[in-house]
Amino acid sequence: MLVVPLTLASGCATARKPALEPVTAPAAQRAYSALGGGHFIRAVNDDGQYVTLEDGSVWEIEPSVRFQTADWQLQAAVTVRRATPDGPFTYELDNTQDDEGALARYVPPR
Repeated sequence: MLVVPLTLASGCATARKPALEPVTAPAAQRAYSALGGGHFIRAVNDDGQYVTLEDGSVWEIEPSVRFQTADWQLQAAVTVRRATPDGPFTYELDNTQDDEGALARYVPPR
């Protein structure tokens, strides 16, 4: 097979398109990598807005269920899984001791 480059006969110069830059979302949320069970609660702030797990991960709880998480006990077993809601709360923390779940947003360390 013979390959021959083609040349424009009209004499027009061909313009090259610039290379595409990778698209990165400026507010891209970092993912949490330790999904599943085996976690436990290390801390819950007074109003239930933030839950900290044994691995040091911090979770902001969706506002409508903070009244539940405010009562979660230290050392309670938790399973972390991905959720499919609209908005920023893309995980679910399931307190298996109390049989309660809460949508949450992972707060990556700075």
